[in-house]
Formats: sequence, C-alpha cells, structure tokens
Amino acid sequence: MRCSTSEKLFDGLLDGTLKAHRRRMLDGHLAKCSRCTGVLEELRVIDALLLTPRRLEPAPNFTFKTMAEIRSMPQPKLLPPRLPLWMLFGFYLAASWTVIAAWFAVGRPDAHAALAFAQHLAGAFAGIARVVGTGFGYGYSGVAGAVTFLLIFDVALLAGVILLRRRIPERL
Repeated sequence: MRCSTSEKLFDGLLDGTLKAHRRRMLDGHLAKCSRCTGVLEELRVIDALLLTPRRLEPAPNFTFKTMAEIRSMPQPKLLPPRLPLWMLFGFYLAASWTVIAAWFAVGRPDAHAALAFAQHLAGAFAGIARVVGTGFGYGYSGVAGAVTFLLIFDVALLAGVILLRRRIPERL
C-alpha cells in the first residue's frame, strides 16, 4: 500500500467506519511507514483538541482596561436636537404669512393675479371670505378669499401633521 492511499483512509480509521480488510491493510502499512504513523498521531492529537471543550476566561482586569480605553477615545459628535413638529409648523406659519404680507404690501401686479387665483380657489368659501375680509377691515374680497384659502390650507396641513405624527416613530 502506498502512503497516498493510506492517507485517504485515515479519516475512516479515526471515525471507526473503516472496513475490517482495509483496516488490516492500513495497519500493515503503518507498521512499516513511520511517516504515515506520525501523520496519523498528529491527526489524533488534532481530533482530541477539537473534541475537548475549552472555556475561555477574560483577563482579571479586562473591564478596567476596556473602560479606560473607552474613556480615552474622543467623544462622538452628537446630532443637533430635533425640533418638535408643532414648532416647525409654527415657523412655517410665521414665515409664510410674513412673506404673503410683504408681497401684498409691495403691491406688485402679480400679487393681484395671485389674489384672483386664490379667490377663485376659495370661491366655495365666499361667505367666510366676506366675514374674514370684513373682520380684517379689507373691502377687497380678493384679499379675504386669499386669506381664507390660506387659513383652510394651514388647518388642513396641521391636521395632516398631527395624523402623521401618530404614525411615524419619534426616532425618525
């Protein structure tokens, strides 16, 4: 028997699944070949090491060393705190109404076109527009219509924010 043939049988020998006549042939080869005998002994040692459970214990001062290393690390950069949704909505309202007031105060020609468009959109709310326009002292119903439209839009936007806030987790 050659060494290459016998090495293929080592697994079966170690597992105990080698047939009797093959085992006799392998034993005869191992009696003559010191190289194959050495390889088989190394495999037995490796099998014993792999089958022996080992328990690893951390060093006695493992926690102290780890905490010291963590303390020496630079502090992570924190994200800026998030603004609550109601505050963002308040900023939106303040900014949008300021821009609208400035735009109307300048009195550019396109402001009148925008008022006409808003009045058209708020046509269904003509009664409310007159009340709002009278309450603000405007005789021009286009301003009242635009204001009414924007108020309704803002209320709808606020309702959407409130509904979405309940469905979206806070950590997003």
